[in-house]
Amino acid sequence: MAKWIPGAAVFGLLCLMIIPAPGIWGVLIGAACVLAIVGSLCMLALDRVASAILVWRSRMRARRPSPSRSRVVHAGSRMTRKV
Repeated sequence: MAKWIPGAAVFGLLCLMIIPAPGIWGVLIGAACVLAIVGSLCMLALDRVASAILVWRSRMRARRPSPSRSRVVHAGSRMTRKV
C-alpha cells in the first residue's frame, strides 16, 4: 500500500494542474498531495537509516565474541576436566 501513495499523490497534483479545483478545495487537495509526497519521502529516508543502523549493529556483534561463550580449555594427557 505504501508504494502507490506517492504515485497517487503525484497524479493528484498533475490533475490539479490540468483541471484546477475551485477555491479552498483545490488548496486542500494540493496540500494533501504534497503532505503525502513529503511524508513518504521522510519514511523512505527513515527506513534507509534504520536499515543501515541494523546492518552496522549486526557487523559489530559478529566481530566481538559474546561474553556468555567461554573458551574451551582442553586438559592434557591423563587429566580430567571438571564440568
